[in-house]
Amino acid sequence: MRTLEIPDPAATFIAGGGRDPDLARIAGCTVAAGEHVQLVSNNEEVGLALGDPDNARLRVLAVPSDGFARIDAALLGFRVERALAWRTQLGVPGPTHAYRLLHGAGDGVPGFACDVLGPTAVIYVYGEGLRALGRQLAEAIVGFARLEGAVVKLRARGGASEVEQDIVGKRPDEALVVTEHGVPFEVHPLAGLNHGLFTDMREHRRGLPRFAPGKRVLNLFSYTGALSVTCARAGAASVTSVDTSEGVQAWARGNFARSNLSGRFETGDAVRFLSRAVRDRERYDLVLVDPPTFSTARGSPWTLDRDYPKLIAQAAAVIPAGGILWLAANTHELGSLAKLAQKGVRSAGRTATIVEQGGLPPEYPTVAAQPQDRYLQICVLRLG
Repeated sequence: MRTLEIPDPAATFIAGGGRDPDLARIAGCTVAAGEHVQLVSNNEEVGLALGDPDNARLRVLAVPSDGFARIDAALLGFRVERALAWRTQLGVPGPTHAYRLLHGAGDGVPGFACDVLGPTAVIYVYGEGLRALGRQLAEAIVGFARLEGAVVKLRARGGASEVEQDIVGKRPDEALVVTEHGVPFEVHPLAGLNHGLFTDMREHRRGLPRFAPGKRVLNLFSYTGALSVTCARAGAASVTSVDTSEGVQAWARGNFARSNLSGRFETGDAVRFLSRAVRDRERYDLVLVDPPTFSTARGSPWTLDRDYPKLIAQAAAVIPAGGILWLAANTHELGSLAKLAQKGVRSAGRTATIVEQGGLPPEYPTVAAQPQDRYLQICVLRLG
């Protein structure tokens, strides 16, 4: 293992809990992808890290107080065991449950994440150089969580049309049915990066039924319909789900059928749907808006910071006084979602009160030294 001297600011960042120091801020630092290095500053050990030049990061997996001399199976097993104990305290593991088991730096494994889907784990590796350790991590997860197998996916920067993946243990079926709070959902552990159920929305799906009973619900960017199912199960008068993909709409219909529910499914662009709904004077008491951070689906680039306020204004136009606008954003670069919401509501000539704000659930821990890791924002408004 090579010894790498780092400057005082980087050492201070790590000592304060930081686990993803920026390579660009460490002058003269050249590290190969996946290279194991011992970090030192002023002749004192600072930590053990992996090189991740794909993301211009060092991934610090151990500090001196951890007591590990190398990054190996023993260290990974310790991380997994501790992470599983926390999720057990939260009450999330179960034979059919879907939940986040490992969340990057917050669980001492920067550069990695893991969702458990019933008997199978899906491990995300955020750089090519981390894949070998990702397979070792998968073995530890399968063993400690008593799973049948794992899929290790390379989540390359910028995305890729084909997702590279490795199988550890038993290869999962193409489709599995998992549960969350007793509700069944279909997931696809082998298909692309998104398996069909965003586990970071767990607690928000738990709270959503407070707003839905007896209401006309519109879910924009509905994906596989998890939020729609939640509202329908809570006794919504009607639920309309809008998404551009007929494939995920079929997936959503299946999720509705598993709960013996019916709904309305519209395949198409959310903005165009809203324009028509305004024209036809449709009204919805609860509108859910969880758009992609970036998209070119409409033929021109969509970005949250520029385009979200206009979308919020359009959504407000179909909500009567006293109705609820439920907003989500999934990027730390956005700034305040509440401020964007206010901009959109004001441009629609409406007023609003914030009735709830939220973010990542407890099974998504993040280190205080890296506030940018807390990417999820939820803002719920009651319109006047």
